[in-house]
Amino acid sequence: MKTTLFATSALLLGLAAAPVRAQTSAARMLQYSEANKLPTYPLYISDQKTTHLVFPFPVTYVDLGSSGLIAAKATGAENIVRVKAASAGFPESNMTVLTSDGKLYSFVVNYQHDPKVLSLDLGAAGSASSAQGEAILSNSPIPQGNLDAYSRQALAAGGTSASESANQLSVRAGNVGYKQETLFFPLHVANKSNVTYDVDFVKFYIQDKQVAKRTAEQALEITPIYVFNGGLKKIDAKGQLEQVYIFKKFTIPEQKQLIIEVYEKGGGRNVKLKLANSDLLKARSFK
Repeated sequence: MKTTLFATSALLLGLAAAPVRAQTSAARMLQYSEANKLPTYPLYISDQKTTHLVFPFPVTYVDLGSSGLIAAKATGAENIVRVKAASAGFPESNMTVLTSDGKLYSFVVNYQHDPKVLSLDLGAAGSASSAQGEAILSNSPIPQGNLDAYSRQALAAGGTSASESANQLSVRAGNVGYKQETLFFPLHVANKSNVTYDVDFVKFYIQDKQVAKRTAEQALEITPIYVFNGGLKKIDAKGQLEQVYIFKKFTIPEQKQLIIEVYEKGGGRNVKLKLANSDLLKARSFK
């Protein structure tokens, strides 16, 4: 009987001691080593120049170690952070950046009046999401470098969705391209006159196919998210201009049409093209 009581008491003591051992095990100190230490990048910034950091994925979080640092995401780009010193000679600080793929980047930041590096590519080792140094536009699922590449394909593909000529100015809309919920409208403009043509603006809008007289015309203007060769505005005599206007995917209601208008700056050589929904539905995909 005594033996049984002793065994029972030992069992109870063992059960009682089990949680204590578990707590002791859970309270072990984390051992720091090269294996679990994240890399830290040196970063030198100035109050006179802005430094840009290009990450391979969109930035979701930025933390600054002190008020001596100023940082923000670049306007229109999800993966670029611009950094600048709030004042000259701030004490050494740090900055931490988290990207959408879950990776944490740590920087030790110091002041330098004339930094030698003003653009740092954190994706230089290679990334499946985008090429090196590429901006990821806030309003497009496609990196800017890929938008340029697809635009060149759209211009080279040929084809015609609509064309019109007036006053020795010819405007042709090539076949529409499509990639990742994005539409590409190639535009070929040829100036056949001996007078230079200056593009004021190109306007895209959707309107009814037929508008009754004495009825206000209802038009919905749509804005491109990006224009390939958008900075080109002058067409020399006998010259040409090729651009691609890129939009988030849309379709045109049956009773409406897409209008593209090219306006001359300070002149009257304006040309209008009309596209139907069928032109969009026949859009070519890119390689």
